[in-house]
Amino acid sequence: MIDAWPSRKDFATDVGVSVAAVNKMCEKDSIRGVYFRDIVAASRLRHGRSAVSADDLCRLAARDIVPPILARGADVPGRVAAE
Repeated sequence: MIDAWPSRKDFATDVGVSVAAVNKMCEKDSIRGVYFRDIVAASRLRHGRSAVSADDLCRLAARDIVPPILARGADVPGRVAAE
């Protein structure tokens, strides 16, 4: 998800968290649900109609899909690109 932003700093700024928190998210390959609402809002502002939805985030967290905004990474083993 974080890779949909130009940089970790941009993600941190848009979502309202520290770069250290973003680095931890990347390190753990996990984003806590408490940030989902802010990520959706930030994604809408930055990506418009291509924005990630709350459902996308929940399904991504469950390793069920890769949202269209990240479809270029759909070849990740065990993940299915969203339609």
